[in-house]
Amino acid sequence: MTGEIKCEKQDSIVIITISRPDKLNSVTREMLIDFDEKVSRFANDPDIAALIFTGEGEKAFCAGFDLKMIKGLSDDEYTDFFKGLEKTIRVIKQARNCITIAAVNGHAIGFGAMVSNACDFRFYSKNASFSLPEITIDIFPGAGAASSLIQLVGPAKSKDILLTGRRISAHEAFRIGIADRLIEQDELLDKALEFAKELVEKNRVILLRTKTLVDIMTGQSVEGADELECTYLDEWLREHRK
Repeated sequence: MTGEIKCEKQDSIVIITISRPDKLNSVTREMLIDFDEKVSRFANDPDIAALIFTGEGEKAFCAGFDLKMIKGLSDDEYTDFFKGLEKTIRVIKQARNCITIAAVNGHAIGFGAMVSNACDFRFYSKNASFSLPEITIDIFPGAGAASSLIQLVGPAKSKDILLTGRRISAHEAFRIGIADRLIEQDELLDKALEFAKELVEKNRVILLRTKTLVDIMTGQSVEGADELECTYLDEWLREHRK
């Protein structure tokens, strides 16, 4: 099975499913291209308020890339592939028109971990796990692997995870801040959908502007964060008077 990226639209919410269950939803070059096209399209669609990412089946969210495919790439293809990966993760991280949620239904390895960490929220099933094992297969953990992780768990824990490549259980992921919720497997997608529906019913302008404010405040000094918050408040007040 070559795999596919499935999309299901429910009103203003789109569920994007990585589907290659016989290979633990590992992603091929063609799947990455399709994933990038669909994510870019929906993330920039004004009618879409939330994206939910998940994997097919109960074993894996996404077990990373197909290593056989990676090894078969020429030097130019290898460069293009990882630059494409970097662009895809950036689209998720910088999505300003919608909320993003990862419903992590099993192993989130490599690309799966990058996608989930790039989202606004991460819901883990209790049998899920997380790892960024690039160092064990001589691949540099770029494309958002390090930058997303450090925002969630800080530099010391990021070094532990990236330099060892070890697998982290769902319970540890929740304890250290990688996972936001721990949910029973059979309730995972329903809970993610319920949460998304609750959010998209709120004032969308305020919702997305608040999300953007938190994103751009992250890493700022106290003074810089205060200035950004004041700027966003002044902008909202001006619009509110109209």
